[in-house]
Amino acid sequence: MIAAFALLLSFAVGAATTWLVARNATRLGLLDVPNERSSHLATTPRGGGLGIVAGVAAGIIFLTAVGVPLDRNLGVLLAGVVVLAALGLIDDLRSVPALYRLAVQVVVAVAVVTLIGGVDRLPLPPPLDLPIGWLGVPLAVVWLVTVTNFYNFMDGIDGLAGGQGFASCAGVIIGIWSGGAVELAVVLAAACLGFLLLNSPPARVFLGDSGSYSLGFAIAGLPLLAPDFGRPIALFGVAVGLALFLLDPLETLIRRARAGRRIGIGHREHSYQALASSRGRHRRVTLALVLTGLVLALGGGLSYHLQWLAWPTLVAALVAFAIEWFLARRAGAAPAVRGQ
Repeated sequence: MIAAFALLLSFAVGAATTWLVARNATRLGLLDVPNERSSHLATTPRGGGLGIVAGVAAGIIFLTAVGVPLDRNLGVLLAGVVVLAALGLIDDLRSVPALYRLAVQVVVAVAVVTLIGGVDRLPLPPPLDLPIGWLGVPLAVVWLVTVTNFYNFMDGIDGLAGGQGFASCAGVIIGIWSGGAVELAVVLAAACLGFLLLNSPPARVFLGDSGSYSLGFAIAGLPLLAPDFGRPIALFGVAVGLALFLLDPLETLIRRARAGRRIGIGHREHSYQALASSRGRHRRVTLALVLTGLVLALGGGLSYHLQWLAWPTLVAALVAFAIEWFLARRAGAAPAVRGQ
């Protein structure tokens, strides 16, 4: 009953706060004006990710109030999430130079990993889960910063980032590697659903950097809440659930670098953007990618206890991205549609 009420509270607060942000976006200066790199055609409110942050906060405060013991590491991760949300909000209101944003992300990631710890083995299924010693700390920092930024890159069409947030949390819930991870995953999944009420295609409000940074950082931090011995396979489970959110930006960055393009400049060259570029495809692309992410996240979560599932899930993730990449190359360039 406590978990159910926390879920409902996070959903309601998330939805209400998202609605309030959308309603007051003009007064707050939270408007996304389309440009040549945008997928949407009309000026749309942004900053809806504040609804997710508020929903999570409400759920965690309720759990604390009713006496549910919250893990210290969970508190450390949540503090990092709040800082990243604030950074994103500042960027939503007035653009922050990329180097400054990256510097803050690295500092926060280093602080969180220093207080929580890293991973002691490669986050791969046996027999490749080799010990890595002190390299586990910088690996965890790179993981947090990479997922935070890649999540921001993938927040480009309606419903995709929020839907993947729910999918990743579902994988963590089924993995049950620690109480703190499950508690955060439950309230985060509910808050994502509340946000999606106004972000599903066609979106009435966008996630914004405040949402993409905090959501990406929270998801990346969930495996660090596992016991020390379980962190590598927990990180693997979250990573395989995020496969499309990791491989698409990685492939795009490599392709742009090889073509001599500046990788720090905004663009519309991701595979998911190519797939959604023709009118009528947006909803289908979002649904297909989110459902794929959900299946992979559940497989990754189950792999924590059923490690024989790890390799098949990894192969499925690679095949899924290969199909997405192939279809995106076939789709080619097409007129923009309304989205983020």
